[in-house]
Amino acid sequence: MTTAAAQPHAHTPDLQPRPPRTSGIQADATAPPKSRTSHTLTSTGTGAQPEQAGGPRRGARAASTDPLSDKATAFLIRRILCPQQADKGRSSPASIEDVLPPLTSRNDVDLQLYALIAILLREYVQNWYAKITPDETFVAEIVQVIAHITRALEQRLRKVDLESLLFDEIPELFDKHVTAYRVAHDAITQPPVGKDPREIYHSLCPLPALSPVPRPDDPESVAAQAENETAYRQLLVYAFLAILLPTEDLENSCLAALVGQILSELIIGNTVAGRLSEPWLIWELLIIASRTTRRPKTAEGVDRSMQSNTSHSAGRRVFSVHALFWAFLQWCFLAVSFIKTAFAILVTSGSLPRRVPRDTGVPKGQARHPTSQETPRLSSSSKTPVLAFRCWSAVSNLSEMDKRMPWLCGALSLLQWIAVMGPGRIAGVDGRLDR
Repeated sequence: MTTAAAQPHAHTPDLQPRPPRTSGIQADATAPPKSRTSHTLTSTGTGAQPEQAGGPRRGARAASTDPLSDKATAFLIRRILCPQQADKGRSSPASIEDVLPPLTSRNDVDLQLYALIAILLREYVQNWYAKITPDETFVAEIVQVIAHITRALEQRLRKVDLESLLFDEIPELFDKHVTAYRVAHDAITQPPVGKDPREIYHSLCPLPALSPVPRPDDPESVAAQAENETAYRQLLVYAFLAILLPTEDLENSCLAALVGQILSELIIGNTVAGRLSEPWLIWELLIIASRTTRRPKTAEGVDRSMQSNTSHSAGRRVFSVHALFWAFLQWCFLAVSFIKTAFAILVTSGSLPRRVPRDTGVPKGQARHPTSQETPRLSSSSKTPVLAFRCWSAVSNLSEMDKRMPWLCGALSLLQWIAVMGPGRIAGVDGRLDR
């Protein structure tokens, strides 16, 4: 009895530690179905699957809430500019191009412009207009007027001579600004007798919008300058609207005044003059542009750059005839390729289209003598050679080449004059180099 009673007690502790010692296959085979199900849930279902399922859910949620995506931008535009056309029963709403009038000839540009217009109208128009009436046709009329202005502006920009504007007229203004700034800050007299450099600059380049010169110790001058700048912006915008707006919209004084205030105060005054002209924003834009153009360096690229730097430093220390020979050979290859490229440009320049269109109204072989009425038209349509654009002199003035290297400035000026006015006039209007 005692032996039989002791045997179960001795046999029971031997059965309890055995399941952990067995392998997973033996445990699944010997365990009952209920315990097998609970074992699989505890080993696989509760341990690994929630982590795997939680990862893509968080990624999908982050991708769907991107505020800078085109889908979010279109939703913002549709909610602000056309809420009356939003159909909640449709799974796929109409696109922005089908609901709103086109602003330009490109849909991607229209999307960003409509986002800017929607934010401006929400912040400065709808916040007070919605308190007066729930009517939404007023905002739609403003959108139609802005769309008409942008389309007319794009048509006028297509007719502008962009090469002369970007490389001749704007550099000329920049050159005059740099010259006046240097003259104003390089006065002959000293501070007890001399004047403020800003006053000297405005005397050389008088601007109605920036006069009088605001002084921190004179509040009246600051207020007068702000009033003159506001009046100048409004005159500029009204002259702009008189050309671009249709006649029936221009006769509506309320609509013209509201659109004029939006363009003069919100866009030009607040956005352009108030923020884009700030030095910190200009530096931020330059930093963003440099970050987008800069490629991220990998570890291999860093190692290669360090190896190249060490090899260059070692090469500088030890002078070698072999390195001098290869450098001379590379310079020869560079000179030959430059000569070949210049020769190919000169050969193919004859087949390029002319910058000045030929007059087909005169028969061949007859000389045309312009009349007094045609002389202003011909003079206004005259072209400037590319080599005579003011961008070259503006760059020279900005780098102070005439003071730092006067011999180089004189040599380049002589070569420019020979190419434009010399024999053959290869750089003249419609010359070989001008095309």
